[in-house]
Amino acid sequence: HAQPRVFTARAERIVETLAAQAAVAIDNAKLNEVNLRQIAARTQAESDLQQLNQNLEKRAEERAQQLAASVMKLEDTERRFQHLVQGVTDYAIYMLDVDGTIINWNPGAERIKGYSRAEIVGRHLSTFYTPEDIERDLPKTALGTALETGKYEAEGWRVRKDGSRFWASVVINAIRSADGKHIGFAKITRDLTERRAADERARQAQKMEAIGHLTGGVAHDFNNLLMVIVGNLETVQRKLNDIPVDIPRLARSAENAMRGARRAESLTQRLLAFSRQQPLDPRPLDLGRTIPGMSDMLRRTLGEQVSIETVLGGGTWRALADPNQLELAVLNLAVNARDAMPDGGKLTLETANVYLDEKYTSTQNEVVPGQYVMIAITDNGSGMTDEVKAKAFDPFFTTKDVGHGTGLGLSQVYGFIKQSRGHVKIYTELGEGTTIKLYLPRAHAVPDEVEYEHGKILVRGRKNETVLVVEDDPDVRAYSCDTLSELGYDVLSAGTGAAGLGVLDSNPAIRVLFTDVGLPGGMNGRQLADEARRRRPHLKVLFTTGYARNAIVHDGRLDAGVDLITKPFSQAALAEKLRDIIDAKREPGRILLVEDEALIQMLAAEYLQGSGFTVHPAGTASEAMNVLGKIPGGVDAVGRHGSSRPKGRRVNP
Repeated sequence: HAQPRVFTARAERIVETLAAQAAVAIDNAKLNEVNLRQIAARTQAESDLQQLNQNLEKRAEERAQQLAASVMKLEDTERRFQHLVQGVTDYAIYMLDVDGTIINWNPGAERIKGYSRAEIVGRHLSTFYTPEDIERDLPKTALGTALETGKYEAEGWRVRKDGSRFWASVVINAIRSADGKHIGFAKITRDLTERRAADERARQAQKMEAIGHLTGGVAHDFNNLLMVIVGNLETVQRKLNDIPVDIPRLARSAENAMRGARRAESLTQRLLAFSRQQPLDPRPLDLGRTIPGMSDMLRRTLGEQVSIETVLGGGTWRALADPNQLELAVLNLAVNARDAMPDGGKLTLETANVYLDEKYTSTQNEVVPGQYVMIAITDNGSGMTDEVKAKAFDPFFTTKDVGHGTGLGLSQVYGFIKQSRGHVKIYTELGEGTTIKLYLPRAHAVPDEVEYEHGKILVRGRKNETVLVVEDDPDVRAYSCDTLSELGYDVLSAGTGAAGLGVLDSNPAIRVLFTDVGLPGGMNGRQLADEARRRRPHLKVLFTTGYARNAIVHDGRLDAGVDLITKPFSQAALAEKLRDIIDAKREPGRILLVEDEALIQMLAAEYLQGSGFTVHPAGTASEAMNVLGKIPGGVDAVGRHGSSRPKGRRVNP
């Protein structure tokens, strides 16, 4: 109150009491408010917890349902897979442990292999392999390849329970766990025996079709040629009875018969070239001189409507090839080019050094990486379609009119190039022209330069020069003896190798053995020559044959030191070849020297060259094999590291 001493002490005590009680009431109210808030929060928390529990239960139930569905799906998938594996009978599908032991087996495996599950589980993979493959450790190799690369694929013979063999396609996959640990192998095998037999029948049918096409073409051409030969000889026989004898008519008929015979000879040589069975005599050739030397011949052959240009690469290597067959191949290509330019055009001959790498050769057939000399023959004619290009090298395939081509030109080129270990490629565009590239292996051995002069004077035999003719065909033997007698030689003859040796022993004057390669009686011409030279070391030998495969020709090349004249031969060719053999000096022996030490190699080479040998050095075995393959006719001996003298015999590439 505004005035002092209005309230008594008692009133003040009452007020203080009321104030204290009010304060307590206020505190209690505040505590109650706090409690109410805490109760509300707890209630809300309990409600939220209850809701959360309900959600968790729902989610757990949903997850459990999902897991149950996944398990059911997985079980269904596994059942389906098991049904699939168990239901497959055309494939053997089974598992191996890490060591190759069989741990499960499907009915297909039982059908193909013949073993029941109880018989085979626990046995090793090698149970199915042939003894030859087991000896080569093929099962271990297969598992090792699968482990290293993840997969192994192959085809080969496998063995059934009953011991019979079947042709199998095999796939082995390495199996790894999620952490990459190797836990075993899965193996699938398929029996391809019937399919392989069907493929073989199809290949045989194609082969017979090709042979039929080939023999039909040969029969057609040879019948035409025989008609020319027989018809003209029949005319000669008739006219010989006329009085007086019509000499000019006889001469024309004889010339026509001879022309037909030469065409038959050419056809035979082309067939041998296509089949890669002609005996080649490869030599190092300088194409910078050889190609220009062909220009005059090509101009006479192709005529004035075709212009010829030569583009020679600088520093061109020497090529290893048979010069006569190379000339024939270029001539064939030039004639084809002329026929593709009926209104005239341009023919370009180009040479260059090339290297065919492994990337290119891996996509080609029968081509090895290395250095080659390339000859390109290009025309600006009509070109080829893709269909014609694909068949261009097939024998008797031709786009020319009937009677204007044999279809053997390009097949002869292909056979010659492949037999020479080279490569041939066609580049063509319809309406633009064609380029055919010939790749000949580089020659590393460089011979002495020799010029051959082929004169027209018939070379004859000299006094007391005796030739022994060994030929089993009596008509061919009679012709050979008469021809040699006309050339001035003394002639002796025999029909077999054994008879020839008897004549040789009784006639010391014999200087030359002229023998056919194919002789009856267990001794061929090569064996006869070897035995004759053993008895007469200085005896000269000339072989003749219409077809020589193994006796004196290996890998399509004449053996070193072999002189050959192929049938049919003319009197002039025989006279020249025989004279060359008799007059020739003995060639120095050829030695392949293999030594990795450069100084020792140099000293050994100098020593051997000083002794009259021709030396071909090499530093390693692989280099030696490469050098050997490029030496015409091989070598006479091999000098190897650690030897004091040449070792071995004549070695052919």
